[in-house]
Amino acid sequence: MPARLLIYAGSLALLWWTGVADGRPTDRLLGSPLLWATVDQCSSASGGDVVGLRGSMPGTGRADEEMYMRFRLQYRDATGRWQFVAGADSGFVDVGSSRYVSRQAGRDFHLAAGFAGGAVLRGRVTFDWRVGKVTKHHAELRTTADREVGAGASPPGYSAAHCTLS
Repeated sequence: MPARLLIYAGSLALLWWTGVADGRPTDRLLGSPLLWATVDQCSSASGGDVVGLRGSMPGTGRADEEMYMRFRLQYRDATGRWQFVAGADSGFVDVGSSRYVSRQAGRDFHLAAGFAGGAVLRGRVTFDWRVGKVTKHHAELRTTADREVGAGASPPGYSAAHCTLS
């Protein structure tokens, strides 16, 4: 099957795949309410600022498939463009088997005090479903608000699209 590309404007996600052998179309993964990214912590303190990102991804039901997330922090520059914060990249984190209905994971980024007073930050989370070293499905989302965060939010239940540090 040739590679395909699907852009889903509703969540501004990019998803590609090389084929689906298990009968669950990749576009159903992209359209799943279990696929999301959010800011789950935004705090300023004299010792430094903390921005937490959290993601959720649906499983495919395949026990041989592993799910991975990559968390990156962005800031809006003076021109209004989003730029990646240097050093605020988790790399890909193995979040477990895809046989489960869904998985959540998150990462906190500790920034130096006064890093960007008044800066608006958001997250970009990349999701991979892999069999061995081969990526079968891929998506990338920016953070949105009003998500049901399972754990790690500060305060509990906190979910936002952006973080503004004072």
